Amino acid sequence: MFMQSKGVRYDVQTGRRDGFISLAQNTVDIPTPNISVSDSIKAFDKKGLGFVDMVYLLGAHTVGVAHCSAFIDRLYNFKNTGKPDPSMNDELLTKLRSTCPQNATVDNIANLDQNPRTSIIVDNSYYYQILKHRGVLQIDQELVYDLRTVLVVLGATLELDFNIRFPHAMVNLGKVQVLTGTEGEIRKSCPAVNNPTAMAI
Repeated sequence: MFMQSKGVRYDVQTGRRDGFISLAQNTVDIPTPNISVSDSIKAFDKKGLGFVDMVYLLGAHTVGVAHCSAFIDRLYNFKNTGKPDPSMNDELLTKLRSTCPQNATVDNIANLDQNPRTSIIVDNSYYYQILKHRGVLQIDQELVYDLRTVLVVLGATLELDFNIRFPHAMVNLGKVQVLTGTEGEIRKSCPAVNNPTAMAI
């Protein structure tokens, strides 16, 4: 079986067992957007994923949006300085401030990939963006300041590297906390349990 993520085609393992219940409130250990690179590496390591996997998986999240509340401190009061994050590109800062006004009563959203041509495509544009100081989330931008991850970021700007390592990271992610034995079920259709009527009883 293969997956196509609007940019990269890759093989995935089949036969993974899924649980019967999937609720947001049951989700734990979700890193915050301002987590440090070191703490993020530790969080991924707990799941059996290395820092190379981490860098490539973080690139995948840019096909999406974030609420202003996830990064507004970078725009106005970075680390309680009363000033914006000095590492943020000035043009991006101006654009995000227009989307996320200070003291706004509505929590607006912004694209995590600020390249309009690739905002719905999983590709290596993300890595070019953060090298130009155009990362929206703090963790994204800090990848270029850590000696362990910046070399991975630089490698990911090469299309051949990305097309090999991103699928590998996605396959590794699929191996995290798999169910075994009689736990869960192998679904006939990914988004739904096999017998929803029985589950409702």
